[in-house]
Amino acid sequence: MLKRYLLPFLITIGILFILFTQISIQDLFRLLKNINPHWAVVGSIAYLLAIFLRALRFKWLIYSMKILLSELFCIAVFYHLSLMVLPSKLGELTYPYFLSKRIGLSMTEGLASLIASRVYDFFIVLIIFLFAIIGFQDILQINLPLTIFLLILLILAILFAFSHMSTFLGWISQLITISVRWTKFKNSKTLHWVQRKIHDMAEDFYAIKARRTHLSVSLVSLGSWMMIFYTFYAFLRGCGIEIPPFQVVFGSTVAVIANALPISGLGNWGTLEAGWAAGFLIVGLSKEEAITTGFGVHILIFLLCGIMAFLCWVFFNLSGQRQKQ
Repeated sequence: MLKRYLLPFLITIGILFILFTQISIQDLFRLLKNINPHWAVVGSIAYLLAIFLRALRFKWLIYSMKILLSELFCIAVFYHLSLMVLPSKLGELTYPYFLSKRIGLSMTEGLASLIASRVYDFFIVLIIFLFAIIGFQDILQINLPLTIFLLILLILAILFAFSHMSTFLGWISQLITISVRWTKFKNSKTLHWVQRKIHDMAEDFYAIKARRTHLSVSLVSLGSWMMIFYTFYAFLRGCGIEIPPFQVVFGSTVAVIANALPISGLGNWGTLEAGWAAGFLIVGLSKEEAITTGFGVHILIFLLCGIMAFLCWVFFNLSGQRQKQ
């Protein structure tokens, strides 16, 4: 168990060490100490709206039961906090776990709704990144037609895979069934369990697709990302950095894409800051400003999530006590 978490810890420490060789802790402390309260509040409200929209998206993706939006909002808060503290992307699994423990939703449906929401996120971010690249083609000095073609190809591949996910999972389930039947593993309880879960998830994806909520979920996903980008913009303004919103979108999109890479760190610490620094160096910030603001914005979001998670924990406990009475 220790070895499993040692590598993510070392990766995170290594990235943080490299970044902190470029700035001083005093600069980061000074940045957080002098942040403009007005912009800090505005950014916090925007971030809470983003989580609210994501909770609404989860509500539309879950098909088997009606769940209160307040419950889903709290689960979304716990989920986002988990992404920042758990190693090796384990935070992703907290969403279906919380749904199962709190609501009684099946793990497969929770996982299917999570994967679906992530596909929508990836789709929206790639579209935004595509337009951002077009706006910064002179700075990036890339082959623009080829880059656009590859991004569009990737977007279409994602949409195709998502629209046929239930079919693909059904094939995998049948393949496992055939393999178990004609091999020495026919009595393997583990393989039978895996086959059943994959079959259940195939049905979950089919049910999600049958709801035909693609447009509404896409619009809510877009609104959520607009709020995320406005959070970044407001926190940067609070830190005394005034750059156009379009540049904020480009710089933070690079950070988001870097954070999505399969790098097993401790939460998203280090990877987010590295991507943030790369993106905002491109748009014109100094090395010190790019790295320091990356840490500053991340810390502000972490503190906000921590406070909201505590309030949601109180809400869950109070609602649980009322149900027992």
